[in-house]
Amino acid sequence: MHRRICATVRHPTFKEGQTAFARGFLKVLKMLYGNELLVIDTAKHDPRNKYLLYLHEFMTILSEPCDTIHVLNLNKSLISVIGSSGFKELITYQFSHLPEIHSNWRVKKALIEHGSKLVIGTSRRIAELFSNGFFTYPPINTELFRPKDKVIIRRLLGLPTDKVLIGYVGDIDVNRGFDIVVKLAAELGGNDIKFLIAYLRIDNVTRDMMVNIKRALERNALIVKRTVPVWYVYNAVDVLLLPIRNSYPTEPPATLLEALASGTPVIGGPSPSMDDYVGLYIRVKDDDYLSAVKQAIDMRVVLDELSIKAREFAMNNLNHRAVLHRLSKVLI
Repeated sequence: MHRRICATVRHPTFKEGQTAFARGFLKVLKMLYGNELLVIDTAKHDPRNKYLLYLHEFMTILSEPCDTIHVLNLNKSLISVIGSSGFKELITYQFSHLPEIHSNWRVKKALIEHGSKLVIGTSRRIAELFSNGFFTYPPINTELFRPKDKVIIRRLLGLPTDKVLIGYVGDIDVNRGFDIVVKLAAELGGNDIKFLIAYLRIDNVTRDMMVNIKRALERNALIVKRTVPVWYVYNAVDVLLLPIRNSYPTEPPATLLEALASGTPVIGGPSPSMDDYVGLYIRVKDDDYLSAVKQAIDMRVVLDELSIKAREFAMNNLNHRAVLHRLSKVLI
C-alpha cells in the first residue's frame, strides 16, 4: 500500500540556525522522495501566542493525510504525542542537546523517543542521547557557501584589500563570546588589522556593555549590515572568530558549517556543540584568543591548509548529496 510522506517546517525563510538546518533537510527530503513529499508549512498561520502556535501545529499535523511525518523545526515534545498514539509514524530531527539547553529535558527526551520511529541528531552526542537515535551532519548549500576570490569580494563590499580582516558573524550575544571579540578588537585592532562584524540581533548585552562595545569597535571595526549576503562575509575575511565557550542552542552552530564550506579558517572555542569538528578549526582553550589570532595571522600557510581541509570535509560530509546518501540508509 502506498504511504504518504510529509515534512513539517516552521518559518522556512527566517535567518536562524535551526531554520537553516530545517531548510537544508527539507531540500534533502525533496531529493529523496521527489513529488511524493507533501510539505506542511506552519508559518502560514503564526499566532502571536506561542502555545497557540504549538496547538495549531499539533492539530494541523493530526489532520493531514500523512502516514510518515518528518518533523523538522517544530515543538517536538507535543507533536510526539501523535506518534505515541500510533496514528502516524514520526521521524524527528533534533537540533539541540536537551540536557544543557532545555528544562525538564528527561521528560522531553522520553516523549520524543517514545513517539518517534527514528530521531535524527545533528551531532553525535544528540543522537547518542536516544535509543533510536541516528547521527548525520546537517546539510549545507556548498554551492552557495564556497571559496571565492577574496580581493574581488572585498572590492564588491567596499572593504580594504590591504588589511587583515578578522570576521564575526552572528548575534551580538555574550553566549556567542562577543565579549571576547570586543576585547580583541581593543587589543589587536589598528591600522593593519580590522574586525568585520556582521550581526542580525542584539541579545544578552547590558547597556554598559554596549557602551564599551562602541568604544572598542568604533576605530577598529567595520560593521556590515546583514542585508549583505553572509557568504560574501565569509569570503572577505582572513579568519572567522567563533568564541563559543559552552553548549549552543543549535548544535552545531550553523555559522561554523557555513564557514567550513566557504573554506574560511575558523578560530573557535571549546564548546561541546562543536566537538564533531575538532581538527577542522583552531580550537582555543582558556580564552587565550589573543595568542591564537596573532599566531594564525603569522602562519598563512597553516591557514591555507586548514581552508583546503575544511572545504574537502564540507564537500564529503555537508553537501546535500552526501547527507542524502547517509539518510537514505535509514529512510529507505
